[in-house]
Amino acid sequence: FFFILQTSYSIIIPIYNEVEQIPSLLLHLKQYYELGHEIIIIDDGSNDGSSSLLSEAKFIKLFKFDDNRGKGEALKKGLLNAYNEYIIIFDGDLELHPDNIKKLMVLDHEEKIFCAFANRTNIHKINSIWSLGNLMISFLFNLINKSNVKDALCCAKSFLKSDLNINNLKAKKFDIDVEITTSLVKRYSIIKNINIEYKRRSINQGKKLRIVDAFYIIKRILYN
Repeated sequence: FFFILQTSYSIIIPIYNEVEQIPSLLLHLKQYYELGHEIIIIDDGSNDGSSSLLSEAKFIKLFKFDDNRGKGEALKKGLLNAYNEYIIIFDGDLELHPDNIKKLMVLDHEEKIFCAFANRTNIHKINSIWSLGNLMISFLFNLINKSNVKDALCCAKSFLKSDLNINNLKAKKFDIDVEITTSLVKRYSIIKNINIEYKRRSINQGKKLRIVDAFYIIKRILYN
């Protein structure tokens, strides 16, 4: 029992209109539930049938919004309802394979690892406006925060719930990722970057992030 308490994570995943991805996502998430981890999914007002598919999965803790409130609100809901002290945030669009979740299970008090951030190794070659934007925003983030986060925009991260003042989180959109990361790097001078592979979707394939979101993200970095 003590072992479970020490090693169990709450895995929090926001979902918005991912009906095509959900069957595969749930299939891969079940392995973590069977190992004793808590799976929390927040359906952020989906209207494509995602909600009914998620409702059939009895091994997840599901929260539903009637309307689309944004990633920030969804993650805040998940964090407030997480049972475990050890938290993993992940996305449900399968741009990052769920098998990568286990790579983030590295938090260790004895080793003084209190937060870990995923680093999408294959985005650092500038071959699109998205790659250029990622590099520029990560550079700005590290400049402002005097940190060494290799991929500041990546959603995937692990940390201790008690290290966040959840009720004080302000971001409602994609800027929630840099708001959480900022709070953690201000607390800890040593962080762990975890290399993972990434498969970027196009807007036609369902990608939600838009160019306009970069302005919210940059504003959050500058004024958080």
